[in-house]
Amino acid sequence: VSKQQAIMPGQSYGLEDGSCSYKDFSGSRNNRFSTPEQAAKNRIQHPSNVLHFFNAPLDVTEDNFYEICDELGVKRPTSVKVFSGKSERSSSGLLEWDSKSDALETLGFLNHYQMKNPS
Repeated sequence: VSKQQAIMPGQSYGLEDGSCSYKDFSGSRNNRFSTPEQAAKNRIQHPSNVLHFFNAPLDVTEDNFYEICDELGVKRPTSVKVFSGKSERSSSGLLEWDSKSDALETLGFLNHYQMKNPS
């Protein structure tokens, strides 16, 4: 929860790359909280030592995740479960760590990591 009641566009500033520090997404169709009905559909997930991954290449393996974690310098998961047969275009599954803090630290590095997909 933020200490600020609201973000004011007039309080924005320029970032190093020249872009603005503020952008209004309230009118975006991707805003999950734009109506009470949409907000009610959200399932709030509390931090956990298990992370769900999706949109990975079909042939993803446990070793792929170990290599990525080694490359990024974060702890490897203690368990990897790839779901089979859910989609013909991508894979999904679960990654588990010993602690929530290990999982959340890794999430910060792995979120939006682009895996190489030969096809």
